[in-house]
Amino acid sequence: MEHFSAVQSLCRVGLETGDARFRKQVERLRDRLAKAGETRYAATLDGLLTSVSSEVSLAPSIVEVSRSLVIGDELTGNVHPPVDRETSVPLCEIQLSPARGQPSPIYDETLQLALEALVNEWQRSDALRELGVEPSRSCLLYGPPGTGKTLTAMTLAAKLGLPTVNARIDGLVSSFLGTTARNIANLFEFANRYRCVLILDEFDALAKMRDDPHELGELKRVVNTLLQNLDARADKGLTIAITNHEGLLDPAVWRRFQNHVHIGLPDWPTRIEMMRHFLRPLSLGDDFIKIMCYVAGPRSGADLKTYSDALRRSLALSGSAVTPHAVCLATRALLPRLGIEGRQMGPAREFLEDEPRFVGTILHADLGIRQDSLAQMLNCSQSKISRWFNEWASTNTSAEKVTNAQ
Repeated sequence: MEHFSAVQSLCRVGLETGDARFRKQVERLRDRLAKAGETRYAATLDGLLTSVSSEVSLAPSIVEVSRSLVIGDELTGNVHPPVDRETSVPLCEIQLSPARGQPSPIYDETLQLALEALVNEWQRSDALRELGVEPSRSCLLYGPPGTGKTLTAMTLAAKLGLPTVNARIDGLVSSFLGTTARNIANLFEFANRYRCVLILDEFDALAKMRDDPHELGELKRVVNTLLQNLDARADKGLTIAITNHEGLLDPAVWRRFQNHVHIGLPDWPTRIEMMRHFLRPLSLGDDFIKIMCYVAGPRSGADLKTYSDALRRSLALSGSAVTPHAVCLATRALLPRLGIEGRQMGPAREFLEDEPRFVGTILHADLGIRQDSLAQMLNCSQSKISRWFNEWASTNTSAEKVTNAQ
């Protein structure tokens, strides 16, 4: 299709307006291309529809928060954070416009619904009060590193139109006896004075098991101070805690939070959306994005961004045209540097060392990747790709029969 890149750009600009009528026309164009056998262009528009839909839905559209929900004075640029008395180090960071300049997070459907439900409670507080309940005022975000927990907390605050008071709990710890508990009390006193969202990062640094025999009595008293301050803030604003090590948290800490949201490694469709977003402005088809996602394997959003940024740098410095094979060569050079190839035989290792096996496993995975796309990326004929897959299938079918016979 001639000038399809221009059509694609026009579609993206129109879709970003959120106009339902324009979106309908793009859907009609996608369906007509598919019916005409132009599956490649149809797939590109389908990916564009999904991508822009996610971005628009996740953009921090501000919810009007009633002043009765979050009490206190307005935070301004003239307000200074509290400091540790011994070191004069600030106990927190104030962000008046959270999530500004940050990318919109990309979630799977389940996580998206959970976070939207939390925001919806604040948006429809009057309906809740008719039944004698209040919106949730606390949330614990937990999961592995690099999955976007801190970005999620900032995005929630941005959606509510509230500034944030961000504190790393490990930054409150002092070597002076009694100072840590005082730092915690000062932090909460400050947050309770203003209309804000209090974000407690690295929450597990203090909220450990109180019956841990290896901990001193001082730490137990600090945890009790933390719990008391969480209770005292329950009716003053939204508190979000973040941890990578939920197993270290005291059961009493869990009870202080009304919402427990697990943010794990992104699933396959979400990884594709992330890679598509991270690789812009490279114009790569869906098949090639799927291939690179398969090579990378289950990774956090932070890992995928590191991978994508390194790939774009490599392609920019190479000075060559961005072709599927150029992407393949750049990826081969990057994988050992990024530690993605791993020690065991997996997709990345196969991609580096055993092309026939890689082709067999990725086609067997039935991810909707066409053989001609693999041929373009590996710079070989489609007939060779087909032969490799048939050989792989024959070998693995024979091995399966032997295993079943045993």
